[in-house]
Amino acid sequence: MSASYISMRFEKNASLRCITRNLDDGGVPPAPSINYRPTSPDSLRECLVIEYVNDTLGERMSRVASLAEMTSLTARALESFEVYGADFVGTGVVPGDVLQVFPVDNALWASEEYPASPFLFSVLSVPTAERLVLTSPLPSWLPLVSWQIAGKTSGSLNGYPRRAGFPAPGATFRDSRMAAFFTNAADLEAHVASTKSQLDALSATVTSSTLSSENYSTP
Repeated sequence: MSASYISMRFEKNASLRCITRNLDDGGVPPAPSINYRPTSPDSLRECLVIEYVNDTLGERMSRVASLAEMTSLTARALESFEVYGADFVGTGVVPGDVLQVFPVDNALWASEEYPASPFLFSVLSVPTAERLVLTSPLPSWLPLVSWQIAGKTSGSLNGYPRRAGFPAPGATFRDSRMAAFFTNAADLEAHVASTKSQLDALSATVTSSTLSSENYSTP
């Protein structure tokens, strides 16, 4: 039996933010090479367990999922954008329009996947007057962000990224990407070390064999 392989990247920046994400991202994932193999089996991609605390404290990464949690916990991407009191229908927002989001600090979102402002997201559907579903996920949960849809509508410090299925406060779910923020470098490195250990344990559990050497990449 061949070993499973979870290809995960830990992307840090100077503000002590660490994005833990599966590396099989984007329209053209990295090609297999001597130092990189795609996550296998593919069902392991969304292996990060995240808790939605509430709209004040936001989200936090709890752990790497166990094998049982890979089926018992639902995967929920940040696929929606909600604004209380908005009227996306009345202002004529339609699929194909472009939502631009303005974080209070671009460094909160800027990364290899989302390299720089402007942060633009195509609208997939308009299910309610206050909610948009987007064609690609938002980078991470942030409360009360400003936004605009050029020529139609805008808002200041009143937008919320939302997960698929709108989990209630206290709910846990899975995703392939999570941004976490730390107060010091030691805590950040402890997070990376703990997550690596848990990823190894999950891979070993899936295959019941020795995990092949991992390539955890950090810029």
